[in-house]
Amino acid sequence: MLMPNKLRLTGDWLVSPIPLDADCSPERWVFAAWRAVPECCHLQPAFYPEQPYWGEHLRAINKSAWVYQRHITVPDVPFERARLRFEGVDYYASVWLNNQFLGQHEGNFAPFTFDVTRHLRRDQKNILTVRVSAPWDAANPAGNYPIDHVLRGLVKGLYEHGEGVIPPDVNPIGIWRPVWLILDSGISLERASIWATADGVADIAVTVSNQTGRAWQGTLSITLRPENHAGHEVSQALPVSIGPGQQVVKTSLQVPDPCLWWPWDQGFPALYCLHALLREESQQPSDALTETFGFRSVSLERAPDRFVYLVNGRPVFLRGVSYIPGLYLSECDAAWLERDLRSVRSLNLNLLRVHVHVSPPLLYDLCDRAGIMVWQDFELNWVHDPSPDFEQRARALQHDMIDLLGNHPSIITWACHNEPTMVFSRRANLEQRPDPSLYADACQQDPTRPVFLCSGQMESDWRRSGDVHSYYGALWTARYTDVYRHTCRLNTEFGFEAPAALTTLQRYPECWERLKHLETQIEALWAYQAQLIQFHVEHFRRQRGHSCAGYILFWLADLVPQVGCGILDACRQPKGGYGALRMASQPLHIALEHDGHRPRAWWVFNDTPDDHPDAMAVCQILDRENRLRFEARKSICVAANRSHRIGSARWPVPAAQCYRIELELRSGDGAVLACNHYDQPFQPLRRPKGYPWKFDPFLGCKVFDLPGAPSLADQSGNSLLKFIPLTMRERTAEWVLRQRLPPYLLSWLAHVVDVVNR
Repeated sequence: MLMPNKLRLTGDWLVSPIPLDADCSPERWVFAAWRAVPECCHLQPAFYPEQPYWGEHLRAINKSAWVYQRHITVPDVPFERARLRFEGVDYYASVWLNNQFLGQHEGNFAPFTFDVTRHLRRDQKNILTVRVSAPWDAANPAGNYPIDHVLRGLVKGLYEHGEGVIPPDVNPIGIWRPVWLILDSGISLERASIWATADGVADIAVTVSNQTGRAWQGTLSITLRPENHAGHEVSQALPVSIGPGQQVVKTSLQVPDPCLWWPWDQGFPALYCLHALLREESQQPSDALTETFGFRSVSLERAPDRFVYLVNGRPVFLRGVSYIPGLYLSECDAAWLERDLRSVRSLNLNLLRVHVHVSPPLLYDLCDRAGIMVWQDFELNWVHDPSPDFEQRARALQHDMIDLLGNHPSIITWACHNEPTMVFSRRANLEQRPDPSLYADACQQDPTRPVFLCSGQMESDWRRSGDVHSYYGALWTARYTDVYRHTCRLNTEFGFEAPAALTTLQRYPECWERLKHLETQIEALWAYQAQLIQFHVEHFRRQRGHSCAGYILFWLADLVPQVGCGILDACRQPKGGYGALRMASQPLHIALEHDGHRPRAWWVFNDTPDDHPDAMAVCQILDRENRLRFEARKSICVAANRSHRIGSARWPVPAAQCYRIELELRSGDGAVLACNHYDQPFQPLRRPKGYPWKFDPFLGCKVFDLPGAPSLADQSGNSLLKFIPLTMRERTAEWVLRQRLPPYLLSWLAHVVDVVNR
């Protein structure tokens, strides 16, 4: 037997549209003109490289199905089995080879494979045909844009998200990952699942496929080697007898004195490589695979008064940011992802929330190596179809996600659904389908990681979720300092939308024409974003001692060059919030507690494993002329992985005269360990005019004080709401979004609304 031959199908595809409801038989299709598109791309940037963000020309793409075709020539090599492997098709795919139907697949991220041995012609060209579609959801007449104007029918988070994230006309479609022709002997190693714990034990399950039609005898050799460090290597050879079909071979290996995987701020992210080799009785190799993994444990202590992540038994405070690499994932190559992860590290963050999608595989490899933890969302966002059929489809794809990514030590949490509670009157996803089933499946499939039923306003359900999204000073209230009165177990969304850099806006005429009124406001809006982020981050860090497990800012980098929540714009130009987040997220940080009116206390946050027993905290107050008005010093023992209240902030300078406050933390020998400053902290900026309601329906983003711009509160399908004054609707909506009512009352109200709508 011979090792597999893998042939990547490189070069252009030919594509042509057909009606979505066309008969699923290629012989009956009538094609328009064929056009060439590159391998591994979405159709939108391929067709419209200069206009890939907004417009009806993009929406029209998804109103058709697209037929992909190419020729395959089989190389002159011996083989017994032939397979086609698709690494990613967005979203529905039906596949034919030489007009013989192979099967279909749903999902934008999960690889799938077809056996084509019987259909492949060895002595002439083969025609591969793939029908791809990503249809728009039907309108929901009773809904409100952009939350439930449709009931989302795709198990896919990255499409038409609204509110500055994904524009209204974007629904990525295409064969966006490589396609392979695999020729082998009929014996193959399909995958290896690894559960590696901090004690050096690796439980391994290797799936072996035997399609020869007869029993197969041989040896499975497994070796665990250090990958990025010096450590011990162990190996094992197992005699195996594989009957026809698939069989899972399980074993366990112990690595002595294992080097553990740590987040970068706690230690070194040590990795190991599993190498599996399958040999037949003659010792001829049949197949091999490698998987990278790490020894570590992760857990979440969940209790009403304690919410703490532990990695390898050590409390770790989450300092994170939400992230989608790009609007079209096919464009996100290694250089793109490496650049973004350098930004995450530069921001002093230790966690990336991969928001409502599964990213390209390389992202998780890079996070493993960089020691950046990953909170992994599943592909559900806001309001989805609550039917049994949708639940079944979602369960299958969530299983694929966990199976695909489960070996990565960087992943510390699975979250099944983002904000199913976004509309208080729609709780069917959360309470009926699919969320309870998804949560149970994830807990059963991977008991080694914490699972969140959903992410959002779920503090009351701390056993299954427990986090909160808070938008004080943004979507909820006019003052960002309002967050001062509120505590949380874990904040997984907060932030403020701000425009891209002027040079970025002006690169796109469609965008600039609608946002040029912001030209003189950009710096002020960036300043507001910076103040809000600093205040929120330091507020959450103070709560570490009162059960808060961390924070995750919404959002790292905009997907579109307009107004968005990113602290980087779509061209990766930093906005005002970038520097604020970097300063406030230092693992060792000194901060002032204040409520926006007067000082309260000063603090030191230490998220590192190192003690600083002889530290000195220094506070200086400067007036408008930069003259020193007051100085205070205090010795402090800074223990590892704790937040420390130094003491009350009492000084004889009136708050109105505190123009600048500078803080330093110094070591015993005088070296500066951390520094921070505040400019006019007791005169906080107010939420900008027109925000968050005025928006542009073409761009799908906020426009602040643009005269004549429509309000999001005026986009309801319910005609009765039109009789309520718009200002009252906006204020009521801000209160409703906070969801301060008890869950049982929200559930009852949702039931009443559902009955009325029927």
